[in-house]
Amino acid sequence: MFTSFVVTWVLFAAPAGPQTWKVSGTDVTFEMTSKDLRGLRKGQEIFGFQSRKEAFLSIFKPEEGQDTSEWDGTQSFETLSVVGPWVSYEQSDGGYTGGAHPYARMTYVTRDVTKGEEDFSLLEVFGEKEVVKALKADAFVRKHIGDEAVFKKASTVEALLESLVAGEDCVGFEYGLDAVKRSVAFHHLERGKVAVRIAFGYASEMCRGQKFVVGILLPIPPALRPALEKADRREEGFLMKDVKKVQAPTVSFTWEATSAEKP
Repeated sequence: MFTSFVVTWVLFAAPAGPQTWKVSGTDVTFEMTSKDLRGLRKGQEIFGFQSRKEAFLSIFKPEEGQDTSEWDGTQSFETLSVVGPWVSYEQSDGGYTGGAHPYARMTYVTRDVTKGEEDFSLLEVFGEKEVVKALKADAFVRKHIGDEAVFKKASTVEALLESLVAGEDCVGFEYGLDAVKRSVAFHHLERGKVAVRIAFGYASEMCRGQKFVVGILLPIPPALRPALEKADRREEGFLMKDVKKVQAPTVSFTWEATSAEKP
């Protein structure tokens, strides 16, 4: 269930300075600059983009004698929305570390920085019944119905996804349950509802690197309404529609081989 919270957003006068805000009722503070978004607890980072560079570089540490001269890689994090303790971002990974093919992945991620990596679930916040109803109404989803009878009868997201086919688009609906739970971002408010973006992955390796974004409208739970409305006004946090106005950061890492790495 969603826990009610209040956030205080403070803008520093200097254009190059950080934007900071504290999630009331917790000991978590956010700090955002043009180069990073960090969540802090008692001065210690519990969430951040720049601090992930070391883990990214560790991917390219070869075994003894391994030829890495053709390896390369990139990773990026694009901030999409911040609502209370929830940070939503697009993560992109691509490169080559040997084998028959390069790799490429792109998805949305929502994190509750006060909890673990997988503690956020859209189905727990809005209720599965409402999410199923909204997905059934989406034109892109309906274009991929494979079994009309199962689609109409579906009362869970899992059952609904099982009634869909990848189609020529190569949409990975069959792997989409986790995407509906966590690969989301909050875009805007409309007629008393919140527009949520869900990023589905690809169905097969031949379509690697693609993502497919579905937009749905969901009724706003009473406990979430104050935070969403303040984020909509950019008083506390921000929604996806305003990422450029708040200068939300995109953080990127790159690794390229050098001739010295060839055994």
